Amino acid sequence: MTLEITRPETEARIRRYLQSGQFRDLDELLSKALDALSEPAPPVVPHGTLHDFFMNYHGANLNLDRMVDYPRNVDLR
Repeated sequence: MTLEITRPETEARIRRYLQSGQFRDLDELLSKALDALSEPAPPVVPHGTLHDFFMNYHGANLNLDRMVDYPRNVDLR
């Protein structure tokens, strides 16, 4: 793999780190920098319906059953 650094200030920072002796080579510097980043979250791939998702969502304790809606008494006097 070939990487191209296009900003001179970035190249200068890398050279300073390498010249400081803190890192043996560019691979070690990049590994340390990447270790400082959090791992990207895996992509969410939807399976089933939204109803299925919420029914299987652990800890949610959701009741998604449809409630029966009875007619209401209306006084029209």
